Amino acid sequence: MPMVVLIAPYPKLKQIADSMTDRYTVAIRTVIGDLGEGLALAQNALLEDDAILVSRGGTAKLIREVLDVDVIEIGVSYLDLVNTLKPYMGMRKRVAVAGFRALIEYAERVCKLLDIRAEYLPVDDEAEMPKRIEQVRAMDVSCLIGDMVAVRSAKDLGIPLALIESGPEAVAEALDKATMVCRSLSLRRASDLRLGAVLNTVREGIIAVDKDGVVTHVNSTARELLGSEAMVGVLADSILPGNYVANAMAEQHEAFGMLVELKSRRVALDVTPIISRESVEGAVAVIQEVGKIQDMEKKVRRQLNARGLVAKYRFEDMMSHSPVMCSCLSTARQYARSASSILIYGETGTGKERLAQSIHNESPMREGPFVAINCGALPPSLLESELFGYEEGAFTGAGRGGKTGLFELAHGGTIFLDEINELDVQLQGKLLRVLQEHEVMRVGGIKVIPVSFRLIAASNIPLIEEMEHGKIRRDLYYRLNVLYIRLPPLRERPEDLIPMFEDFVLKCALRDGDIQPPSPPPEFFFKALQIHDWPGNVRELENVAEKWTVLRRLLDAESAAHVILESLTSSTKSPTTAVEDAKIIAGAAIPCCGSLDEITSNVVRAVLEEEGGNISRAAKRLGIDRQTVRKKLHL
Repeated sequence: MPMVVLIAPYPKLKQIADSMTDRYTVAIRTVIGDLGEGLALAQNALLEDDAILVSRGGTAKLIREVLDVDVIEIGVSYLDLVNTLKPYMGMRKRVAVAGFRALIEYAERVCKLLDIRAEYLPVDDEAEMPKRIEQVRAMDVSCLIGDMVAVRSAKDLGIPLALIESGPEAVAEALDKATMVCRSLSLRRASDLRLGAVLNTVREGIIAVDKDGVVTHVNSTARELLGSEAMVGVLADSILPGNYVANAMAEQHEAFGMLVELKSRRVALDVTPIISRESVEGAVAVIQEVGKIQDMEKKVRRQLNARGLVAKYRFEDMMSHSPVMCSCLSTARQYARSASSILIYGETGTGKERLAQSIHNESPMREGPFVAINCGALPPSLLESELFGYEEGAFTGAGRGGKTGLFELAHGGTIFLDEINELDVQLQGKLLRVLQEHEVMRVGGIKVIPVSFRLIAASNIPLIEEMEHGKIRRDLYYRLNVLYIRLPPLRERPEDLIPMFEDFVLKCALRDGDIQPPSPPPEFFFKALQIHDWPGNVRELENVAEKWTVLRRLLDAESAAHVILESLTSSTKSPTTAVEDAKIIAGAAIPCCGSLDEITSNVVRAVLEEEGGNISRAAKRLGIDRQTVRKKLHL
């Protein structure tokens, strides 16, 4: 790890720094040296150690200019200037203030603030200071106040001298900055080591250069292709023919696919300049033997097509304590290992796409894309162009260059066709051919494109019924229904109801920035949830959990439970006893139809009416401020 070296122009500054070194975990060494002596100490520190330099005033300026290195400068705070200048308040005779220009500017502001009469003698270079001191001899001043350069030059002046010193706060600030730089440098070096390890695992030859075209990184594959002359510190164009690296950086444009000869080997060379804020900071060159180009192109195409087509969910995300659901997930895990088509049946909101994504992520196709589309969401003509793609000019409005279809995008992965029962009969015939022949023809195209994918289809209506009604082709049904999974509705999995509700509440609370989820609902609320039919299944339960999370911020637990239970409707059951109990506990009924915002507004309005229109009392009762009450009333 680098070391912090503090070069103090005077002993007291070193003493202050020494009293602070125990605070830091990085190594800190302090030495005394002003100007030329400090410069020599800095040179030795850079030679002996990997040093982060800290100094003050003229010494810091000299080190920075001569050695061309960064120096963290110990400043002089306004408090330091006030402490130095305060004794001269009210003096009739003027004082002289000499030093580097930045210090003089600060001192002038403080002198005006303290009503101190002063003559100011700024310098930009140490060599100017003797001339300034000579000017002081001709002045009628009581003393000279300045930095180390000024005080040292004025030792024979014959008047009192006062050194403007840096206090503990300024030293601590400089050491804080130095330790941050030290840690950042250590992290960067560790990152460089990791980068080198990563680059050496890449099969392509990689060469990175800086803005001057000098090699900064070269991996083992590049050394094998280029020979021993490929090393850090040499010019890239001295080991790569054609000046391709320099040209790419000068033109600020990538250069791909150049064929060059390297030691009787024909390789492909790609160069990409590194551009930051319109300035070239370097470049990366990739070299690969021509025999491997085809594999590389396939990999690039697959990555481009799969961009954004990623399955997020896994089986671990589908929590369950229900035997029927556990059996379903176990079957799905077994099916995932094959490449056969899968048909999922489940009511709306049961999580069919989540199950499909979980199957994909545990299948042999998990490295490929996951492409999903709802067949009932698009008209047949548009769905056809989405599934099969189209050629340029295939129809009015067709995009320039045509479009890749979803079957092509799913190559090497999985395609999920939701609501397959809504698929148009004509498209069913085209889909059947794709499944049988594993090839697709774009709309308006004349050539077939081979594709390989795993099909997962889903329906919220039993597909065999749709086949019997003539809505699904019989031959397509048997092609789809190779492996069948029935996803049970929520009413068949009562064991999952409460754990899933609590999990959804926690996620909603965290999403809204709450540190802790709201307190659990009363017992009658859970009983009512267990009696409810859940026509919307898991999606409906998630909606209820979100309502609870929001309403619980406005109401007590029983009132929030009452509002939510009133909003639940069931086509097969009358209002439950638990709902009636909730009405009694919560008081007068609150209108609860409409959106969550409308329900919230009704709640606020009801509380305001009970408080006789007093907004302050209503806000206190609801646990919100007056402005929020007004906002909720004007939704």
